[in-house]
Amino acid sequence: MAEEDTEAVEAPKSGGSSWLLVVVASLLSAAGSAGGAFYLMGGAATPPAAEQLQDEDAEVEAEFAERVLKLEPFVVNVTGEGYPRYLKLQLALEADDLETRTELEARVDQIRDTTILLLSSKRLADVTDFEGKALLKDDLRDRVNALLDGGEVRSVLFTEFVVQ
Repeated sequence: MAEEDTEAVEAPKSGGSSWLLVVVASLLSAAGSAGGAFYLMGGAATPPAAEQLQDEDAEVEAEFAERVLKLEPFVVNVTGEGYPRYLKLQLALEADDLETRTELEARVDQIRDTTILLLSSKRLADVTDFEGKALLKDDLRDRVNALLDGGEVRSVLFTEFVVQ
């Protein structure tokens, strides 16, 4: 009887373990594919609170765009190191409300005149560094606000600034 017990406890055949290995590899591959798809699709669905924040951001951006008046580029001479230099500047004015933007549109010629006079009075050294540009923005804002009857320009935005 001892001989019969030894025969029954033989090692399992290798065919069964290779089948198990194929199943495990398939499951790992499927899990990896699902994880990759989840990552590429941007993760979980956007939660409702995040969607609401995105909607609010879009409204704020649209309201901001309505208050901004973009002006045509300015090209003026500035005094450089012994020879004339040119400054090309394009800017936008952010009004505090839509009524102020409407007034800015009506005064575009006055705004352009004031801006050209200010820019052409500058030396190259006055407008090439960060501090000079920041002071120029403040000066432009103050001069444009002096032209307005009501409301104010919140900020001056440089959209192009080239010195040649």
